[in-house]
Amino acid sequence: MASERATVPPDVFISDLYKPSVDYKDDMGSDKPPSEPGPDPEPPTAQEQEAMDIEPEPPAPDDSPDWRYPLLQCLVDGTLPSDQAEARRVARRAKTFVLLNGEMYKRSPSGVLMRCIPRQEGIKLLQDIHSGACGHHAAPRTLVGNAFRQGFYWPTTVADAMEIVRVTEPTKL
Repeated sequence: MASERATVPPDVFISDLYKPSVDYKDDMGSDKPPSEPGPDPEPPTAQEQEAMDIEPEPPAPDDSPDWRYPLLQCLVDGTLPSDQAEARRVARRAKTFVLLNGEMYKRSPSGVLMRCIPRQEGIKLLQDIHSGACGHHAAPRTLVGNAFRQGFYWPTTVADAMEIVRVTEPTKL
């Protein structure tokens, strides 16, 4: 509809979301809580409370911070970086990610969910694929395709694959 610029049918309702539609345990939501509780307020059960307790992982202890951390902050509690340009970038990128059972997944254009892993795990995965665990010594793009087909994602996959192939390939005389 939107891409065709057709009129919206009368039975379709449109609304623009300007903040996450899920209220988390510390968030009081978009509406103010009622001053008086209703006739039968039901406290959330322990199982519901556990589902809301999604803790973002802290940055990795090595020299590079975990690339997932700003996105997790945005997805979990709507916190954006203080820099306006960085905040716009994170908000835009966060639209393609989703949290399921405490894990972050990237939704591909075809709708397939790929589990987001830290860069260190991704490099280990590429090294395993390249050393022969899932085939032969392959080109960087082939390694990336194999990693994505196995359902994993991290943003520096191509650069990491090129570095692995460059370092591990013997020099030809």
